[in-house]
Amino acid sequence: MLLPLLQLLAPKAHGEYSYVVRGATVKCSEGTDTSFLNLPQCHGVYARGKPVMNIADNVVDANIGCFGICRDTGTVCKPMIANKWTDGKHDVLVENEPALLSKSELICTVKGIITIEKDGQD
Repeated sequence: MLLPLLQLLAPKAHGEYSYVVRGATVKCSEGTDTSFLNLPQCHGVYARGKPVMNIADNVVDANIGCFGICRDTGTVCKPMIANKWTDGKHDVLVENEPALLSKSELICTVKGIITIEKDGQD
C-alpha cells in the first residue's frame, strides 16, 4: 500500500496524466459553463494534501454540479450519468476503485462529454 501512496505524492512528469482531486475543474461539451468536482467524504488518499477521487465519484449533485445552459436542450445543463469515469489508473486503487486521472471522461446520457480541465492539484 505504501508504493501507491508514494506514486500519488510524486510530481507528474511532462506528458503524463495526473491524479484528480477535490476541486478539479470540469467541462461538459454541451454546457456553457465549467463546474467543480466535489468529494463530500474523503477516501483517505491524498495528493499534495488534497483528497484523491476515483472513477466512481460520478454522482450528480454530490460530485458533479451543473454546467450552465445545455446547448442541446436549452435548459439547465444538469448531467445525467449512467456509467463511471473512463480511463482510471487501474493499478492504483482509491477505496477499491481506480484513481481518477486527468484524461478520464464521463458520458452524459443527454448528449455531452464531460472532461477534466484542471486536476485541482494547483
